[in-house]
Amino acid sequence: MKRPAIALSACLAAACGGGGSSPDPPPATVSPQVAGQYAVAVRLLDNTCGAVPTVQPQPTSVEQTPGASGFSLAHGGLRLTGSVERDGAFTTQPLAVADAAGPALLSLGGRFTTSGLEAIVTVEVAPAAPAPACRYRVEWTGVKQGPPNVLG
Repeated sequence: MKRPAIALSACLAAACGGGGSSPDPPPATVSPQVAGQYAVAVRLLDNTCGAVPTVQPQPTSVEQTPGASGFSLAHGGLRLTGSVERDGAFTTQPLAVADAAGPALLSLGGRFTTSGLEAIVTVEVAPAAPAPACRYRVEWTGVKQGPPNVLG
């Protein structure tokens, strides 16, 4: 009688799957991921500073830890720091710069997309008196080089 009981136990264990577990689900993609190189086209939108500022494309790169909101962006000799939302919207901290028209504050706001970035740079110039304060805005359209950005 012992043999049929052993055979029945082995049969029941096999029917239950032998105690194995289902495979782990694939890891969720961490969002946002916007680090990389961007080919950025620039265009002057408006200007109240009189003399036309020089705007030109520069090598542009973004450093960011995947999933972190903080990032840094280098555009030519400028380095801006900011934060990005999961949907790609971002802003940077104002950066004091020396503009040809006088001391200025530069800020950047826009959106990362899966294929690049779209942004507006605002430069608020505060020249020495008697010249009045002025500002100009520059549109950036960047195409991501390499793998696409991850948003979501």
